[in-house]
Amino acid sequence: MRVLVTGFEPFAGLPHNPSQAVLERLPALKGIELVRATLPVDTQRVGGVLKELYRLHQPALALHLGLAMGRALISLERLAVNLLDFDLPDNAGARPQEVPILPEGPLARLSRLPLRAIQARWAQAGIPSQISNSAGLYLCNQVMYLALSWLPEGVPAGFIHLPPDETLALARPGAYVPLAVQARAVGLALEVSLESLRP
Repeated sequence: MRVLVTGFEPFAGLPHNPSQAVLERLPALKGIELVRATLPVDTQRVGGVLKELYRLHQPALALHLGLAMGRALISLERLAVNLLDFDLPDNAGARPQEVPILPEGPLARLSRLPLRAIQARWAQAGIPSQISNSAGLYLCNQVMYLALSWLPEGVPAGFIHLPPDETLALARPGAYVPLAVQARAVGLALEVSLESLRP
């Protein structure tokens, strides 16, 4: 069984992105081929990269990760909306406003991850979290919406927003969650999501 986990490259002048850094810290999962990929923070390119990853790997589960600088907790995203409306340019300088992601797509799509079960497992492990009803209108939301649009209905897919880690806290002081804890959380989320696939 193949599982795809993606993060993003650094953006907005930041020196580091935890969603990329956490990929190499993910634990091995028995019987699972874990595919890790870093996505570009480029609204024009990211769809093509994502589509190629899905074509090549045909994942049984897709978990996408991104950074939410203003959040103190790890966030499970409940839905993605069919809209690009950037409050800052992407890494290629693009700043679309009020543009649909897929013109013929529905207004919103719901996560196909077992959100409550993941949150409960995190609570057991002492990892605070929240379920969020807004993935924003930047590339994180774009990737979540495309995943839920392009992957087959039977494939669990969704998005987790990570807060700053200790490296970013050195550059911009504020609340953070250590990268090791973030990696533990993502690993547990994968375990719970895979359990939902088993009969």
